[in-house]
Amino acid sequence: MYISVVTLYVDDLDRAIDFYTNKLGWEKTMDAPMGEDRWVTIAPKGEKTQFTLSTRDADSPRNPSGFSGVIVEVDDVYKMADQLSKKGVEFKEEPRTEPWGGWATFKDTEGNVHGMHSGAPAGVSSN
Repeated sequence: MYISVVTLYVDDLDRAIDFYTNKLGWEKTMDAPMGEDRWVTIAPKGEKTQFTLSTRDADSPRNPSGFSGVIVEVDDVYKMADQLSKKGVEFKEEPRTEPWGGWATFKDTEGNVHGMHSGAPAGVSSN
């Protein structure tokens, strides 16, 4: 058993697809008509767990802090943050080392904030 899909609410479906595929390097795994909307899923390459990007409507929840509750695991938060920053990804919290590993948060084009973690010990910033 594994988690297949997590819903991520967005305001602009195509803008979100562009962010996740072109900035983060993920892949679009499905884009099919679904009623008056589309069923779109994206995932890191080779991974099972996916986001379904769902267009936000008036009843869709919006977390005031923007934090999605999603944390992506990377080998080194410093290196990944450097790579993503060069692609224009906005970081809410710059990489830092905590007792439990490396940590940073970044924002997508739709205002969702995701955590980024790497196991301890985290790399040291090359800046």
